[in-house]
Amino acid sequence: MGAFASIPAAPVLLENIDRSETARMVELRTVIRDTLRTQTDWALPIETLPPVAGLGGWGIDRGVDTRTGQYLSGTEWVDTVEGLTTDERRLAEAADPAILVAILHAHAIGIDIGPLGSSENLLLPIDLSGAATEDAPLAPIDGAAEFDRAVVETLTSGTTLDIGSLLDLCDQAEAMAANLSVLAAGIRHAVDQGARVSTLEPVVDERVHEVRSVCGTGFWE
Repeated sequence: MGAFASIPAAPVLLENIDRSETARMVELRTVIRDTLRTQTDWALPIETLPPVAGLGGWGIDRGVDTRTGQYLSGTEWVDTVEGLTTDERRLAEAADPAILVAILHAHAIGIDIGPLGSSENLLLPIDLSGAATEDAPLAPIDGAAEFDRAVVETLTSGTTLDIGSLLDLCDQAEAMAANLSVLAAGIRHAVDQGARVSTLEPVVDERVHEVRSVCGTGFWE
């Protein structure tokens, strides 16, 4: 029925976030965006896009007005956010951070992105554990490194995704300081369509600021 792609949901891989980013991080951002360019459009596993998608939650005053497609920063971004209706603000605040990052990557390269039904291609951003090593952003959690390993092995082993095992892991993600909510929603959507889901063919699997970051593509039919 379509393709799917998983990209890292870390905001640090967007432009102008990490002032000390290395050349390798620039290369990783290029890989993410080349992955998005494998299709002309993508759908996120949500019913509607948030009216704005930005970095305000990280204290950065910029983002995209998804209603107009306009990129905003500084006072324009602040004014737009302040002008949201109560319902629009509720939708914006409820948006998963991984969704916001995915929208910003797609907007940066002019790739169409929308909610379910807008494309047969599913974009599933993931954020593996931020607590898997001693030097990770969060205090280490016992079993987090093993959790990450199990997620990646389940995503990439064999030819057809082990849906049950993957969804079981997604249910454990919050306790391991990971965010697999969007992945779980996308896989459940494919299953609801009676689809067979391939495993992920990774193009990147490495650590960014001590968080394991995976990017790759697959298909569902």
